[in-house]
Amino acid sequence: MMRFSAKFLILILLFWGPDGRTTVDDRPKAPVKVLLNENRLDEAEAICSQYQVLSTRDKEDMFECAWVYLRTLKIPAAEKILDEQKSNMKSVDYQLLRGYLLGTQKKYDEAKKIFETVASENKGKAIAITAQELTAEIYDMQDRLPTAGFIYNMVLKEDSNRGRSAWGLARFYQSQNDLQRSLKYLELTTKLWPRHIPSRFLMAKIYLSMGPEYLSEGFNWLKESYRFNKSNPEVLEEIGSFFERKNKIPQAVKYWQKALIVKPDLILAGEKVKEYFSQTIQELFDSEKYEEVIVKLSENKSLSESVEMVLIRGQSFRNVGQHEKAIADLRLYLKTNPKSSVANREIGIAYLNIKSWNLAAEAFSKAVINEPANGLNFGWFAFALEEKGDLVRAKEYWEKALELLDEPIEIEKANRKIASIEKRIKKRSNQADEIE
Repeated sequence: MMRFSAKFLILILLFWGPDGRTTVDDRPKAPVKVLLNENRLDEAEAICSQYQVLSTRDKEDMFECAWVYLRTLKIPAAEKILDEQKSNMKSVDYQLLRGYLLGTQKKYDEAKKIFETVASENKGKAIAITAQELTAEIYDMQDRLPTAGFIYNMVLKEDSNRGRSAWGLARFYQSQNDLQRSLKYLELTTKLWPRHIPSRFLMAKIYLSMGPEYLSEGFNWLKESYRFNKSNPEVLEEIGSFFERKNKIPQAVKYWQKALIVKPDLILAGEKVKEYFSQTIQELFDSEKYEEVIVKLSENKSLSESVEMVLIRGQSFRNVGQHEKAIADLRLYLKTNPKSSVANREIGIAYLNIKSWNLAAEAFSKAVINEPANGLNFGWFAFALEEKGDLVRAKEYWEKALELLDEPIEIEKANRKIASIEKRIKKRSNQADEIE
């Protein structure tokens, strides 16, 4: 049985294709050139990588691949092709490639000189327009967008099918806040470059910035960007912001989280996820849904370690009776916030529940010092003193608490405590008298 090597099968597919038709030497249009013209660089690069297995390569294909590598900043790969094609170095195609390579090396003046020479020697030809467009790109690389925009505009007057000039002119007008003209050239870019995400994304951003009546149009462009690449972090982040505008917070958070998985250092998405996560936790805590708070914090480790969340988690553990865990979290919080009356009061309550009277009294005393206007701090301190057996001071602090409390239930509790302690003091005094 005849056996074929993997390399031989690849060559067969390259030349004839899976359906028997030729794909390299006998095709109506060179696929790399078509993809390059539509700025579909990833697809073009995949084909160029397949060309590497061919022992003889078409010069035109190799020049197109060199452009692909230059535009994807695979500079060594482009240089390799240029080195292999030195026999064609006097050709216009080679010179344009060499000029652009110089531009990537920040040798801008040398690059422009080459393009100007090509344009001058080929007036009236399409290659001269290409040289002008490349000159505009060099100015673009230098962040001289007004000059680049002027040349892009000239190029489009000569040839309205130049996607790169349309994209450059759209960005120029956007930088000048001329949004209507920017949208006009973005529309043209999307037609000439049918799978170009940045132009669609910029269209979306502009429409979304123009007010509520343009939200739907903006979202349509966002959806198209997302359809082409469901992992683009900037697109995911913007979809999250769109849902926030529509007050659909769960959906917004979902897309922000997706964006952060792809690109963890996104600032807006990171801040928004943290903001709404904190808001959700706070709402659950305020609703006394402590078990849910603990579950959600355990599911989001990266967000649960902020000092605010540590305090809430500690309080939640205390409220569900997990006092040791509460103490661990509250201690951690107090390391950076030692004067927090809330944390001192909460850890004091946890200590009371495990019968650590001295530690409880110490924590409550700090709460009293740091928040002397809060009657609850005095009440809890009095409670700890009573458990320690210091009834006189306990009565004294309950009386101070009574002066500050305003909730009827708390006032009633304080009065009952004072009355109870007075009885205990009197009973203790009577017992002392009997002993004497």
